[in-house]
Amino acid sequence: MRIRTLVMSAVVAAASFVTLAPVHAETKSFVIIGRGSAGSTSDLAFTVLEEALKRTFPEDTVQIRRLPGTAAAAPPRVQTGEAQFGHGVGENVLDAWTGTRTFEGRDKMRDMRYLGGYLGFLKRPSASPTFVTTEDSDIKSWADLANKRIGVGPADSLTATMVEVALGGVDLSYDKIAANGGLVMTGDWNQQFEMMGDGQLDAVFFTGDHPAPIITQFAANNSPRLVTMDEPVLNALMENYPTFSRNDMPAQTYDWQKEEVSGIQLSIGYIVHKDVPEETVYELCKQLYVGDGAKVWGDVVPGWAGAETMAPRAAATVFIPLHPGAKRCFEEAGIDINYIAAGNDTP
Repeated sequence: MRIRTLVMSAVVAAASFVTLAPVHAETKSFVIIGRGSAGSTSDLAFTVLEEALKRTFPEDTVQIRRLPGTAAAAPPRVQTGEAQFGHGVGENVLDAWTGTRTFEGRDKMRDMRYLGGYLGFLKRPSASPTFVTTEDSDIKSWADLANKRIGVGPADSLTATMVEVALGGVDLSYDKIAANGGLVMTGDWNQQFEMMGDGQLDAVFFTGDHPAPIITQFAANNSPRLVTMDEPVLNALMENYPTFSRNDMPAQTYDWQKEEVSGIQLSIGYIVHKDVPEETVYELCKQLYVGDGAKVWGDVVPGWAGAETMAPRAAATVFIPLHPGAKRCFEEAGIDINYIAAGNDTP
């Protein structure tokens, strides 16, 4: 009789366990593209995205695969649906949408939609492309680069393109620098900063918010100096890129930075394929931009603590059409939507 009682108790316990288990648990799989150099804006923002996706589906198993890729690599892979979410730098995405400049001769990529801006990036100064040299360098302005050795990041990065456009403001180009005996190097930013520390490069250009881990790391063993952007250089960029805005980095953003540095701020945010379900994008948008959910930025990246206060600017630069889920999210939250460039286009 005792054995029968124990067996019945075990059956009841098992039944209770089954009842308590989540009945709607699923496996959610996502592919995202936005892995830049360690500590870069895209790397940090996509670490935030990964956590936000997990918090959006707390009862499910969330599997995320992150593909490496610069700003220029993201639009094509989101367009084809190979990745659902991508790193969206305004000018690259705009070029892909219109089939111009970087994507000239290719079909217009009209299956992309905008989700929202990087709050952490908006919270801190940008002054891109940031011109970094060493304290003992004789470089004082962009015009001094006529015969210098410079690093401009990956060859297909927006930084590499921006720097050449900016050089046009002082009548320089990559070809002219090379013809004068200088060097323009493309590749990984970490390697380029190491080369500058070893004296193999005279300057490196970096795009991101500040203080940037990659520059702080360089400063640990070297004496860096930032060069401000000359007005002709700034004007050359602003005339060529409709999604840019002027941005200044205050002195002492880094302990060793003595003067304010001028540059531009990019329009940067997440792009998403149009076929990602509206409800998924809506819930993810709330996690990233609404109420306490937006604290995910500082939870994941300590340097972005307090970024939730920037939530009113989450849709301040919508450069391609919003995904319907994001639009509903912003409208319900009372977040103003400001369309620029192709933001008001009909897909």
